[in-house]
Amino acid sequence: MPESLKLKLIKNASWLFGAEVISKLLAYGLIILISRILGPEGLGQYSFIFYYVGLLGIFSDLGVGFYFMREVARDKNKLPKLLPDVLGFKMVLAVINFAIIMILTVFLPKPGWMKLLIVLAGAEAMLTWVSYLFINIMYAHEVTKYAALARTAERVWAFIVGGIVLYYSRSLSPFVVALLAGYVLREVMRIKFGMKFVNAVRIRFRPGAWISLLKKSYPFWLIGLFTMIYYRTDMVMLSLLRGDYETGIYRAAYTLIEVSLFIPNIVVSTTMPSMARLHKEDRKTLEVLFKKSFQMLLLIGLAGAAVYIIFARFGTLLVFGEKFLPSVSILRILAVAVPFMFLNSLFGSFLNATGRELTFTKITGFTALLNVLLNYILILHYGATGAAVATVVSQGMASVLCIKKIIT
Repeated sequence: MPESLKLKLIKNASWLFGAEVISKLLAYGLIILISRILGPEGLGQYSFIFYYVGLLGIFSDLGVGFYFMREVARDKNKLPKLLPDVLGFKMVLAVINFAIIMILTVFLPKPGWMKLLIVLAGAEAMLTWVSYLFINIMYAHEVTKYAALARTAERVWAFIVGGIVLYYSRSLSPFVVALLAGYVLREVMRIKFGMKFVNAVRIRFRPGAWISLLKKSYPFWLIGLFTMIYYRTDMVMLSLLRGDYETGIYRAAYTLIEVSLFIPNIVVSTTMPSMARLHKEDRKTLEVLFKKSFQMLLLIGLAGAAVYIIFARFGTLLVFGEKFLPSVSILRILAVAVPFMFLNSLFGSFLNATGRELTFTKITGFTALLNVLLNYILILHYGATGAAVATVVSQGMASVLCIKKIIT
C-alpha cells in the first residue's frame, strides 16, 4: 500500500476516532441520564421517537447521496455538474418524506405528546437529510475532520444543554426539544464546512435529470432502505408489539453494543472513497487494503464479543442500574452478532465501491426481509430476547452471503 495512502487513511481515521470517542462518551452519558431519571419506559419512549423517524426516512435520499459521493470520489470534476441537480432533488425528497411522517403519525397508537415530538423530530430531519449531501462532498474529497467537528459540537450541546434540561425538568418533551436544537446546530456546521469544497452552490429542479440520477442510484437506495429496516425495525416493532418497557430493556443492551460499532464506522468512512478510487486506478492495492481491513475488524470483533459476554452483568449494573438487569441476557445474545456487524460494514463498502451494488442490494434485501419476519415471530413469543436472536441470525446470514459473493 502506498505510504501517501496510509498517511491519508490514518489522518482521516484519527479525526473520526477522536470525534467518535468523545461523541460516544457524551451520547452514552445521556442514555444513562435518561435511564436513571425516566427508567425503562422513558428510555423506550425516547428510542421509539427517533427510531421511528429514522425508519420513515426511507424516501429522503433514494440513493443519490451515495452515488454522488462515489462519482465525485472517482472524478472531482463531476462535483459542479452533479451538485445542483442532486441538491434540488434532495430538498424535494425531504419535504415529501416529512409529509409522509406527519400523515402516518396521526394513526400511531401513541399519546398526543409523543406524536407532537415525532412531528418536530421529522421537521428537523429535513435539514439533516439535506446536510448529508455536504458530508458526502467532504468524504468524496477524503476529508473527515469537518464532519467530526460538527458531530462533536452537537454531542457536547446534547450532553450539557440536554442533560441540564432533563435533570431539572424530569420530563422527556423538553429534553427532546433541546436535542433537536443541537441537531440544527450540527446540520448548519455540516453545510458550512461542506461548502468549502464547492465554488458556488446552485440548485436545479429538473425532474428529467432526477430520473436519470435514479436510474444509477436506485441500488444504493435499496441498500439504504433494507439497511434501515434491518437496524430499526426491532426497536419500532418492540414498542408497538410489547410496549415501552421491553423497548427500554432492549435499547439498554443495544446501547452497550453500539459502543463498539464506531470502529467499523471509522474503517468504512475512511476507506470507502479510497476503495472507489483504487478500483479504478490500482486493483492490487485495493486487495491489500481490503485484506488488512478484514483482518483487523475480525480480530477486534471477536475480542469485543468475548468482553461483552464476560462483563455483561457488571457493565449493565454499572451503567444502567438494577432496573435494567433483564438487559444482561439480551446483551450476551447480541454480543454474538458483533463480529458479523463489524465485517458486514466492510463487505457492504467494498461491494459498493467496486461496482457490485446490485449484488449487495440483493443480500441486504433478503436479510432485511428475514430480519422483519424473525422479529415479528420472535418478539410476539419472546419479546426483547426474541429481537436479539433475530439480530444475530440476520447478521450472520448477511456475512455468509457477502463472503460467498466476494470470493467467487
